[in-house]
Amino acid sequence: MEKISEKVYFIRGKNSGRFPFCNVLLVDNVLIDAGAGIEIIKELAKKTESLVLSHTHPDHASGAWIFNELGKRVFAPKGVATDLDSLAIRFVTEKLSKTWKEFYTSPSIGMRSFRAEGYEEGLLNDMLKCKIEIEAVATPGHTDDHHVFIIDGKIIYGADIDLTPFGPFYGNPEGNMELFKKSIEKVLEFDVDVFVSSHAGPIFGKNRIEEKLIWYLEFFDKRDEILLNLLNEPKSIEELVEISPFYRKKPYVKEMLDFFEMNMIKQHLAKLLREGKIKRIGEKYIKKSQNF
Repeated sequence: MEKISEKVYFIRGKNSGRFPFCNVLLVDNVLIDAGAGIEIIKELAKKTESLVLSHTHPDHASGAWIFNELGKRVFAPKGVATDLDSLAIRFVTEKLSKTWKEFYTSPSIGMRSFRAEGYEEGLLNDMLKCKIEIEAVATPGHTDDHHVFIIDGKIIYGADIDLTPFGPFYGNPEGNMELFKKSIEKVLEFDVDVFVSSHAGPIFGKNRIEEKLIWYLEFFDKRDEILLNLLNEPKSIEELVEISPFYRKKPYVKEMLDFFEMNMIKQHLAKLLREGKIKRIGEKYIKKSQNF
């Protein structure tokens, strides 16, 4: 537990907050996100009054059911179903839903269906009964329901605008890299002193925060370039996924990670087609400058 400011504490999750876990933020009597690991969340739930989720990805929501069992309030973005079946179909479609559920409900992660009240963009203090100002800001692209939180006007919990070396993730069917870019640019406009990542350590200082956000934005163009270099010769989407230019290594549930990478690659290919940088020949893609 690291003190960020008065009554605001950063708590590093299991596996140093790396996926399939996350770091969480304790703000007075409110916990932000619940994916730090089941045992950690069980302890935190005893000491807090309510939970608010930045979005409903399992690495952020896996321990929400614990608050239900203790009779404490859980808040999630409005209009989002929070049962396992709905979440699985939403994030990986019906085809991979069984695989998704088996992975995230495993004892080490512990995801279960949960109940939540809905929140909308804006100040959440009255709803959360928190003395410290918590403002939810919609930042779609990673998921449709993704939010960041501005705490006391000077701290931002960036959730999965996480500033990690992997870069932005938009691999679910609803992932949208163009919206994600706009959301990061939106966060760049905030005048804050501390940036709290759900999967990395806190960042202190306005200049350092700005540098990291700009660096994070550059991933989109870098991924375009990676694909363009691979398309000096014709390749299908399946061939690109097997090369794995974004993930590189897939140490668990390869079928699911392939699905995520495919969704991301498809978005970049569509963008490169619109820009006239590549062309399609049958089921394959090739850089426009090549004589095919």
